[in-house]
Amino acid sequence: MKKILILSANPTDTGRLRLDEEVREIQAGLERAKIREQFEIITKWAVRPDDLRRALLDHNPQIIHFSGHGGGSQGLALEDNTGKMQLVSSESLSTLFSLFQGIECVLLNACYSEVQAEAIQQHINYVVGMNQAIGDKAAIKFTVGFYDALGAGRTYQDAYKFGCVSIALENIPESATPVLKHQKNTINTEQGLHTKRIFISYKRNVDPDESAALQVFQALAQQHQVFIDQKMLVGTRWAERIEAEIRQADFLITFLSGQSVHSEMVEAEIRMAHNLAQLQGGKPGILPVRLAYREPFQYPLSAYLNDINWAFWQGMEDTPRLIAELNQAICGGQLSIGAIQAKADILQSLPSPSLAMPFPSAQPISLEMPEGTMDCESKFYVKRSSDPLALEAIKRQGVTITIKGPRQMGKSSLLIRTIDAAVAAGKRVAFLDFQLFDKATLKNADSFFRQFCSWLTDELEMADKVYEYWQMPLGNSQRCTRYVGRYLLKDFGKPLVLAMDEVESVFDSEFRSDFFGMLRSWHNSRATTPMWKKLDLALVTSTEPYQLIDNLNQSPFNVGVVIELEDLTTEQVADLNRRHGSPLNFNEERQLIALLGGHPYLVRLALYSVASQRLSSSELFAHATADNGPFGNHLRNHLFRLHNKTELVQGMLQVMRQNTCEDERVFFRLRGAGLVHRQGRLVMPRCQLYGEYFRENLRG
Repeated sequence: MKKILILSANPTDTGRLRLDEEVREIQAGLERAKIREQFEIITKWAVRPDDLRRALLDHNPQIIHFSGHGGGSQGLALEDNTGKMQLVSSESLSTLFSLFQGIECVLLNACYSEVQAEAIQQHINYVVGMNQAIGDKAAIKFTVGFYDALGAGRTYQDAYKFGCVSIALENIPESATPVLKHQKNTINTEQGLHTKRIFISYKRNVDPDESAALQVFQALAQQHQVFIDQKMLVGTRWAERIEAEIRQADFLITFLSGQSVHSEMVEAEIRMAHNLAQLQGGKPGILPVRLAYREPFQYPLSAYLNDINWAFWQGMEDTPRLIAELNQAICGGQLSIGAIQAKADILQSLPSPSLAMPFPSAQPISLEMPEGTMDCESKFYVKRSSDPLALEAIKRQGVTITIKGPRQMGKSSLLIRTIDAAVAAGKRVAFLDFQLFDKATLKNADSFFRQFCSWLTDELEMADKVYEYWQMPLGNSQRCTRYVGRYLLKDFGKPLVLAMDEVESVFDSEFRSDFFGMLRSWHNSRATTPMWKKLDLALVTSTEPYQLIDNLNQSPFNVGVVIELEDLTTEQVADLNRRHGSPLNFNEERQLIALLGGHPYLVRLALYSVASQRLSSSELFAHATADNGPFGNHLRNHLFRLHNKTELVQGMLQVMRQNTCEDERVFFRLRGAGLVHRQGRLVMPRCQLYGEYFRENLRG
C-alpha cells in the first residue's frame, strides 16, 4: 500500500485557498479508483515545520502532497505557532528529504514552487512544482487528473501529464505551470527503461551470506533500485519499512545457506513475497540463491521454492557469474537451475537429512539446529505428558484430535509424531498446511472450499472431480461434504487422517463458521454414517478458537481429544541441557529459565548456540536482546509480525505498562502468538526476554 501524506498550510496572513476542496477531490478520486486498496491517505492541516518533520518520521509515506503558498526563492510557506507564515528554505527541505529513502514522489501544489522542486529532486525521483502563480481552479484540476491516473495504475510521469491535460480541457490557461523534475536514472527515462526495484533477503551477521549479499547489492545498485537491510535501527518503523519495500519490489533475491534456511526473518520475507505475488500479478518474483547449500529445502520453504528456478554459488569466485545471472533474470530471463534433473544434480552429492548438520565445532556431540518441525527420531524432542494421548488416540478409528498452544511450542512436531503413528496403524494421511492458502482465497468462500477439495484430492492422488460436484445447487459446505463423503471416502477405501496445520489462518475469514461447522458435522456423522468413521481429523492451532466461533456446537475444537501444550518444566530444561552435553552449569541453567521461562524453541536455541561454541554462556546473556545477538532473528520476526496490527501493538504495550489487556480477544491473539501469558489476574510478557525487547523497540 502506498501512503499519500497530504500537508496543507494556509497561514492567516496569506490569501485564503480552497485547500479543503482539493483534499476532498483527492479522496473522492482514489475512492472510485480501480486499485483504491493500494492507497492510504493521511492528512495534516495547518502544518508547521515540526509537524512536517514528525509526519515524515511517523508515516514513512511514498507520496507527499503539499497544498498551500510558495514564495519562490524565499521558500515554502508553512505556519508558525501563532498561525502566521513561516518560510522554509529550499536548502532545508532538500536536507530533510535526503534523510528518507522510501519517498517516490513529491507534489508541491503551491505558487512559484519550482525552486523547491529543483532542490528536492536531488533526492526524490519525481517532484512536481509550479513555475509561476497558479489559481485555485487550475491547482485543483491538476490534482484531480494526477490522482485519477495514479488510481488507474499509471506511472508518475503519466499522472503528471494527465494533470496538465485536466487543466487544458477546462480551457484554463495554466496547463504549462506544473513542471516535473525527475532524476536521470528513474524507471521512466530512456536510459532507465530496465530499472527494477529489488529487495535483498539474507541473514544478518553471518558469512558467506552477508558478504555475498553486499557484493550483489553493490553491483545491482548501479542500475536498479536495490534495498538491503544493513544499517536500519530495529523498531516498529523498521518492520513497516521492510513490508513496504517488499510490497513495492519487482524481485526478491534471497540468499540461502545452511544457516539462513533456518532464519525466521528470511522465511517471513519469502512468505510475504510469495503471498504478494499472487495478488500483484507475479510481483515480486522470487530469485533463490543457494550459497553452497546442497540439501533439500525443508517445509515450508520447499512449498515456496521447489517449483521455481534457483541459482547456485559455491564460493566467492562465483560472485561475478552470479551477478550476471541475476541481471539476466531481472531483465526477463530465468535463473539457471530449473529442470528437475538439474536440481537433482545439485542435491545429489550430499545425503538428504531431515535436519541441518551441525558445525564441525559441535562434535563429538551430535547436535541439531533448533529450527522447524523436529524429526520423529530426534533425541532432542522432549516428550510431554500429553503426547501419549495423541499417539494412542490416532490408533483408534474415527477420532478428532486438536493440538493447541502458542507459536513454537512443538505443536507441528507432535502432529508429525501423530501422523507417524497413524501410518504405522495402516492409515493414509493427507497433510494440509493452511498457511499455504493465499489471501485472495481466504477472502472468497467459493474459491476456498473448491481449493480445499482439490488440494485434498491431489494429496490422495485421485482424479479431481470438484467441477462436477460444484454444479449442484447447494452451499459450499454441502458440496464439500458430498465430495468428501460420496467420492473421496467411498472410492479411496482406506482409513484416512486429514491432518490440518495452522488452521487459525481461516479464523479471520467471513466463512470460518461454515468451514469449522462442516468439520464438526463430519465428526458428528460418525455416529450415524459408518462411512465417516473412516475419516480422522487432526487439527493444529495457535489461536484460541473459542473466541472466534460463535456457536460452540459448531466447533470441532471442543470434541474428541483436546491437547494443550505447555512450556517446559524446570526438570525438562535441565534434561535438555544434559542432552546438549551440559554447556550450562547449574547457576547458568537457572539464569536461562529466568530469562526464557520454559519457551521450548528459545531454550533449545540457547543451548545449541552455547553447545556448538557459537558463543559463550556469558555472551548469551549479555547480548540476549541485541539485534545481532543469539535471539535477534527471532525477536525481529515477532516485531515484523506485529507492526501493522494496531490493536495487537496497543494490547502488547498495555501488557508491558499495566500488566492488563482489556480486550479479551486481543489477549488470546497475543497468547496465540506466544507473546503473553496470564498469571492469576495479571497479563505478563511470556518471558523476561520479550518484556525487555519490546519495551525497547515497540512503539504505539
